[in-house]
Amino acid sequence: MAYVLINHGWTNVRAEDHWQRKLAVALRRQGHQVFYPQYPSTDAPSFADWSWLLARELEILLETRGDDSDEIIVIGHSLGNINLLKSAAAGILPAELSIDRLLIAAPPESNLLSELADFSFDLSDPALAAALHTVARSITLVGSDADPWCPSGIQTVFGDPLGVQAVIIPGGKHLSSKDGWGRWQGIIDWVSNPDSDLTKR
Repeated sequence: MAYVLINHGWTNVRAEDHWQRKLAVALRRQGHQVFYPQYPSTDAPSFADWSWLLARELEILLETRGDDSDEIIVIGHSLGNINLLKSAAAGILPAELSIDRLLIAAPPESNLLSELADFSFDLSDPALAAALHTVARSITLVGSDADPWCPSGIQTVFGDPLGVQAVIIPGGKHLSSKDGWGRWQGIIDWVSNPDSDLTKR
């Protein structure tokens, strides 16, 4: 069993056809403890509100886990990843938090978040990468070669600054339900086995 937190992105209301909701259902059926918070004002998100809820959910996760040695896994999509990144850099997350495995799926480039100025970030600042590595023991990065939210390339924008080799899914776009990403078997399998094929649909 693992303790899994799922972070959704901008405009996501945990729709039935989104892979993250299907992931939550599949993992709960397998007996995992799954935390899947609905962030407020998803059409016009505020970093203050989102980071506050993220920190509280992680506190509850840690309280639920107690002295258990099972893994803590965080899986984010799009803006949910930026919420975690900025929260780590700002020191907002619980001090005792140690994420065993973090999966970052389809993170957006900062310059495309002009409508959400408080979510802006600069990965050329090594402090951001350092903060993320401080809270996460292992980071897995996955995206596509055709993501309109990361046109400069996920490896260039995120992989290189974070020191992580991205898993690239050809033609996967933003890996959202609108792009046909409903059930994502690769991530379901990855929770139990980090060597699983993340490209498997």
